Amino acid sequence: METQTQAQAQQQTKKINPDILKPLRQMSLIFFMIIGFTHIITGLMVSNDMLTEIANLINKVLDIPFAMIGIVFALSHIRIPENSNKKNVIFSIMGVISLSVLGLMLYINLFLPDKVI
Repeated sequence: METQTQAQAQQQTKKINPDILKPLRQMSLIFFMIIGFTHIITGLMVSNDMLTEIANLINKVLDIPFAMIGIVFALSHIRIPENSNKKNVIFSIMGVISLSVLGLMLYINLFLPDKVI
């Protein structure tokens, strides 16, 4: 009797608990597309010598936000089972990968010299 009520409670919580990350996925997709499109367009404008000062500035400014929103977009699509014993390991690996990509982007932007256009 008790296992039946537990099973019913679990089914009700599954029905009540919608996909929590759906709004995050939708917003990160919108920002990923907007920032990515702008980053690509400004890169093309710089390579074709069109509005080079403004396009170069926008292109340099958008690379770190583009990488960060790409990480958020990618990590929001990872499915981790709720009853997994290795949740902490998976979250640690994702955190290390995210911080290393962000650190690499910061290093490239701050310490490597830019080419003069």
